[in-house]
Amino acid sequence: MVQVMAEKIVPRVEMYGIRKSFGEVVALDGVDFEAGKGEIHALLGENGAGKTTLMNILSGLYRLDEGQISIDRREVSIHSPRDAIKAGIGMVHQHVELISNFTALENILLGQENSRWKINLDAHRESAEKLAANYGLSIPLNEPVKSLPAGIQQKVEILKALYHGADTLILDEPTTMLTPQEVDGLFSTLKALAEGGLTVIFITHKIKEVLDNCDQITVFRGGRKIDTISREAASREKLVQMMVGERGAPPENKRPAGLSAALEGSPILSVQGINTSAEWGVPLNNITLEIPRGLIVGLAGISGNGQKELAEAIAGLIEIDEGDIHLNGTEVSKLSVSARIALGISLVPQDRIAEGILPSLSLSENIVLGLHPHIFKRRGIFEQETANGLGRNAIQEFNILAKNEHVPSAHLSGGNIQKMIVARSMMLSNTTGKNLMIANNPTRGLDIMAASYVHGRLDELRTHGAGVLLISEDLDELCLMCDQIIVIHSGEFFGSFDGPDYDIYQIGALMTGQKSETSS
Repeated sequence: MVQVMAEKIVPRVEMYGIRKSFGEVVALDGVDFEAGKGEIHALLGENGAGKTTLMNILSGLYRLDEGQISIDRREVSIHSPRDAIKAGIGMVHQHVELISNFTALENILLGQENSRWKINLDAHRESAEKLAANYGLSIPLNEPVKSLPAGIQQKVEILKALYHGADTLILDEPTTMLTPQEVDGLFSTLKALAEGGLTVIFITHKIKEVLDNCDQITVFRGGRKIDTISREAASREKLVQMMVGERGAPPENKRPAGLSAALEGSPILSVQGINTSAEWGVPLNNITLEIPRGLIVGLAGISGNGQKELAEAIAGLIEIDEGDIHLNGTEVSKLSVSARIALGISLVPQDRIAEGILPSLSLSENIVLGLHPHIFKRRGIFEQETANGLGRNAIQEFNILAKNEHVPSAHLSGGNIQKMIVARSMMLSNTTGKNLMIANNPTRGLDIMAASYVHGRLDELRTHGAGVLLISEDLDELCLMCDQIIVIHSGEFFGSFDGPDYDIYQIGALMTGQKSETSS
């Protein structure tokens, strides 16, 4: 009997004993990693697990402290991105790094300017078109990048890497800014690249994407590789356990009941026909919105389409030109931010560093921002110990990694700053009673356990009769948490969908500006 042996994948990338520290923090602790020719290999792990650091070493952005790298069984030294390109390694970062006023072709050719003479664009265009056709990359090469959707810009980055000779392609959280249709298109492209013999490595924390699209999965936790397994051997439960370790898997959040769960009475928030001017950012155009008591309403849209401006208009950070905003039946359009907080509005801002903290103040002092009028008690004297107690409670309840409540907030990692801001908003919610929370990407930068905890707290607010406006660039998060989803594009509402069952492709179409008759 003839035995058919499974074809062994030939390693293209081999990394052994990789160690990297930043000061006293060990980011990678003796990591081994292999990726084969013609495979899609996912690096999965929570924020800070080490996966991006490892790929930054492979792409030449960081230098390793210890270890060895081999490409096609030949040891290489990678000290810079130029070394990586020479070794056939290209990296597409989470946020595209293109020059917006240049055409797609001009961006692809950046780095090719080795001659003092003008580049022959026509000759390069023909070569780029052939390469794009080989991998099914449909790109308008003569269009300025700023006019292209996010998904096409990402393809420009991929074609640029290929044009520079990459046969190992690294993508860092590639689907963050994409609609569902663009995500499908991206993975179709990656599969075509792998079938053509390239090695594709993509960094992610989205388990569903991994299970749907990868060949091999390497899981990281705490700067160490936990294991590499095939897609066939993987399941969501197994991957979560590998990611979180002894902490155990987070609890499953309940699916929302939809609009039928709304509590009786007037809505928490009523926004009628508000407009804002371009001086505040993306102009809002005739926005009308109601958030009933006991519901989470989601706002979906590609980043930069007015989500931030709407949140800030409701919170009082920017002025409206027309329209009305009522909170629990009270007109608040002309009230200050502090007055709106006192009436029950809390905000998790979009930019946690620029808008969420005062870096020189301690964790406890940042925790009470917005709460501080309530703890200026005796003759207007700030009660520091009250603030310190709230800081200690936040550290414990939200698992904020800080030595103590006196640590300056600037010394916290991005994820821990996010936890601190969410903790503060939750405290405001508890202080003001029946209220409105505006949560702008509240789980960005959080690990799987912390994100699950935040989701649980948002669900508690809903259960106790509050209203939540959840703004997120993660459509999966919105579908999981929201009773209704509204789509915003260029400062206008393009449609709304009632939960709990959503068609993500209909939502995705509206996110790109395609108005539909099927949305409510």
